[in-house]
Amino acid sequence: MKLIRFAALLLVLCMTLPPVSAQEEEKTYIKWVDFTVPSSLMKAAIEYDVQSHADSTKPQVSWIELLAYLGAKNGGDFKKVKTATLQKLTARLEEGETMDMLTEKLKMYGYYLEAYTAALGGMVGEYSVQTEGKWENKYGLRAFHPIARGYDYQHYDDFGTGRNYGYRRKHLGHDMLALTGTPVIAVESGTVEELGWNQYGGWRIGIRSFDRKRYYYYAHLRQNRPYAEGLEKGQEVLSGDVIGYVGRTGYSSKENTNNITQSHLHLGIQLIFDESQKNGANQIWIDPYEITKLLMSHRCGTTRNPETKEHTRTIAYKEPPPEVPTDTRNAVSEEPEQTMRLPVIMYHSVLNNPGKRGKYTISPDDLETDLQWLKENGYRTVTIDELIAFAEDGREIESLREGLDGAFAKPVLLTFDDGHFNNAHYVSPLLKEFGNTAVLFVVGEFIDKSESEGVQNPNFSYVSRETLKKLVEEGLWEIESHSYNLHHNRKREGVKRAHGGESDEHYYGVLREDFTKIGELIKEVTGRAPRAFAYPLGAMSKEADDVLRELGVKLTFSCSLDVAEVRPGEPESLYRLNRLLRSANRPVSSLLKE
Repeated sequence: MKLIRFAALLLVLCMTLPPVSAQEEEKTYIKWVDFTVPSSLMKAAIEYDVQSHADSTKPQVSWIELLAYLGAKNGGDFKKVKTATLQKLTARLEEGETMDMLTEKLKMYGYYLEAYTAALGGMVGEYSVQTEGKWENKYGLRAFHPIARGYDYQHYDDFGTGRNYGYRRKHLGHDMLALTGTPVIAVESGTVEELGWNQYGGWRIGIRSFDRKRYYYYAHLRQNRPYAEGLEKGQEVLSGDVIGYVGRTGYSSKENTNNITQSHLHLGIQLIFDESQKNGANQIWIDPYEITKLLMSHRCGTTRNPETKEHTRTIAYKEPPPEVPTDTRNAVSEEPEQTMRLPVIMYHSVLNNPGKRGKYTISPDDLETDLQWLKENGYRTVTIDELIAFAEDGREIESLREGLDGAFAKPVLLTFDDGHFNNAHYVSPLLKEFGNTAVLFVVGEFIDKSESEGVQNPNFSYVSRETLKKLVEEGLWEIESHSYNLHHNRKREGVKRAHGGESDEHYYGVLREDFTKIGELIKEVTGRAPRAFAYPLGAMSKEADDVLRELGVKLTFSCSLDVAEVRPGEPESLYRLNRLLRSANRPVSSLLKE
């Protein structure tokens, strides 16, 4: 069996490496991984990694290197590999041998190191937790089990079993049977790439690791309320965050349908060595069973808000800013008539409370650091009016002429979603100090809620009409639309059609009514109708685009994690502009890494 596995591996590698004459035309990358490392070995390897990290007298060897050695030594067959084998390996390292020495004759070591790094690369590392108001830095396992602590579930290794819905295929994931409503936890930190309905997976979430090597697929989520409140495509999540709830949706082309017999979470893990593998040929899905067994002892606790019925993690947690391989550097030409690469920074709440820092909340100090970095690196904020003039008429943005050292300044647009009162309280003074402007995307029902409460408190309030008028008078803010009553995932996901479908007539009517109502509110407060719209939850639709154009909106913003591009003389380039989410662990200096 071992020889068969090794021969199969060599065959795949031969297929991966083209003939010399074709190598310039075809990229080479791994196209096959059979991940069979048992949880007992992963646990033992992590323990040694953590110990060596804390003890400078031990050789600094990562747990993935240890597992890659064992994989190469045994042709990927771990059936006869015991923890005692791993102990003998670490003993040799402590006696003075190095990994280079041990792997010198292991021709497949490089393959296993790359494959296992892709499978496990983000699970161990540095992180911080908050205890009694103080942050404590740690090193160790930072991936979490996908089922929250305190919730029962059942599972067995079902990877590769048959499935019949739609067509006969293999099950490329791992099912964990749990009660409907059980909180689903992000295994690893990353970016939400997919969010919505899939006829096979029902309501599902796809999260890409920051190194872009792993794609976590969470499927069959709860009917009607599948996702954690506020979760949006393009946003970042931290490992341990609540992202959704177990259900049994799927196996239907009709949205929001329960066609699965048993409530369960389907977890899939896809490895990506080349971007063509993501949705194309040579997809690599590994068996998550042993990984979930490893994480059984590392489950994140949650607490439930009785009013919203939403669960959140119990312990404040953060990780160092990740090294993101994608190039998001601003490359504005010194010729202003050319395409403008425009970083649009997406902020939400700004609170002077360290315990609240997270996906959508940063501190005033965080914002001040961002603004200082932008100033020192030659960025200037631009306005909605300036962008419209640039895209419609090719009109030069005069303020960008006065950059550092005589060069054109680099444009940046600062946006704040939802209309939190703390934006007025903490952000306005900083905008004034640094000479910046910003866009505030407000939600009508949130304004109504604030006025019914009759208070403006930075810890929990949204802006009132009176506060908005003061912001306009300051001249630092542009007030734009985030919908009147579509910032939710109750009957529909943002501006999308209602769950279960609705007629065109009703759908267009809902959109016109909502967009008109928030437009009238903004015009009442500011004296002008909104020109820009930020899609709630990052959900977009062609129908919404049509209605927004009809009502005179000239810019729309998505939640896609990338730098926007605006082209002179092309007004259409102002629609669905990308934005970069500024979360607590992603400062602007990281988002716009030079």
